[in-house]
Formats: sequence, C-alpha cells, structure tokens
Amino acid sequence: MKFLHNDYLHLIIRLLIGALFIYSAIPHIFNTMGLASSIYNYKLFPPSIIGLSAAFIPWISLFAGLALVLGVKVRAASFIISALLVIFISLAVINVARGLDIDCGCFSGVKRNTDWSTIFEDFGMLLGALFILFFDRARVSPISFLQQRMPHHVKSEGLL
Repeated sequence: MKFLHNDYLHLIIRLLIGALFIYSAIPHIFNTMGLASSIYNYKLFPPSIIGLSAAFIPWISLFAGLALVLGVKVRAASFIISALLVIFISLAVINVARGLDIDCGCFSGVKRNTDWSTIFEDFGMLLGALFILFFDRARVSPISFLQQRMPHHVKSEGLL
C-alpha cells in the first residue's frame, strides 16, 4: 500500500477534484438564477433556502477547489468538498428513488440528468476527497513549488 503515500498521487487527486469544483463553480457564480432553478427542480427545499444555496454554494465550491489546487488548507477543503458531495449524492439518490428525471445542476450550461451514473461519479469524487482528507500530506503543491524557487529574502520576509 505504498502508493497511498505517493505525493504525486495526492497532487493529481487534489488537482482533479479541485479543478472540477472550480469548473463547476464559476458558471454558477455568474448564473445564480440557473442554479436556483436546478435546486428548485429537486422539489425538496423551501424558496428561502434555494436562494441562499444558489448564492453561497458556488463560492464555497470555488474556494474549496482553489485550496485543493493550490495546496492550502487541504484538509479543511477536502472536508468541505466531502460534505458537499455527501449532500449532492443524497439529493441524487432521493430523486432517482422518486423517479424524477431532472438536470442535476452540476455544471451550468451542460444538460446532465440525475441518474445512477451521476451518483457513481459523485461517489468516486467523494472517495478521492476522503482519500485527501485522511492521507494527504500536502507536500507537493503549486505553492510549495513556488516557495522552492523563490529567493531566500522573499521567503524569510514571509511574502510567499
């Protein structure tokens, strides 16, 4: 099980999950009403929660994704992403069980219905996020790469 401690495996998983969350978040930030419509279609939440969710979830996803990509606060970011994925998976399972054929709202502008494939994809991301949460040591990241290449006086002054 030595591969579990491979820094580059950790980096690849962080970059993939972080990039997916960034990619998903940015269009939702600029199309809050579209996300609110997708959340409404689940028929599980009151309007007041739909508006708040549509306003905040994309920003939470963006910052958590950026943290994973940059290697900053990796455990906190992976915990947040894991929690979001548990919510997304739960919502998808409920709607598949109810027989609703709705757009999952995962990626703005991409028609993708909530079905078992969506659930399995989210579950795969959840496994990756949990792997990061429990095994990642965040030794390899863009931030650490930049710190290694900075002149000593920049590092000692705490500029990076």
